[in-house]
Amino acid sequence: MSNKEGSGGFRKRKHDNFPHNQRREGKDVNSSSPVMLAFKSFQQELDARHDKYERLVKLSRDITVESKRTIFLLHRITSAPDMEDILTESEIKLDGVRQKIFQVAQELSGEDMHQFHRAITTVGFIFFLTV
Repeated sequence: MSNKEGSGGFRKRKHDNFPHNQRREGKDVNSSSPVMLAFKSFQQELDARHDKYERLVKLSRDITVESKRTIFLLHRITSAPDMEDILTESEIKLDGVRQKIFQVAQELSGEDMHQFHRAITTVGFIFFLTV
């Protein structure tokens, strides 16, 4: 019979000898140390970059959706009797796309474009450039 079988099937770990609330009794972390302050600033920088990335992803999706809606609206122009109404509605939708593209430009001003290039899809932008 092995030692493992006789003890109930599990081995006791080293940290199981200490109560849970007293494990780090001797290791008091100083939150004002230079290392902790540096990591705090890195954390804030990474959080800000991640938030900007998420805003760019959302704007890019919104641009793509509005561009596709405008395309489908313009496809109806041949079968609809009210061509002027469709054109004015599509112009309003394109103004919304222009505003979102301007927001993307504002988000990216002063930033390295290569850090955020995957957040932006080009489908909506290509449509916007062809109109």
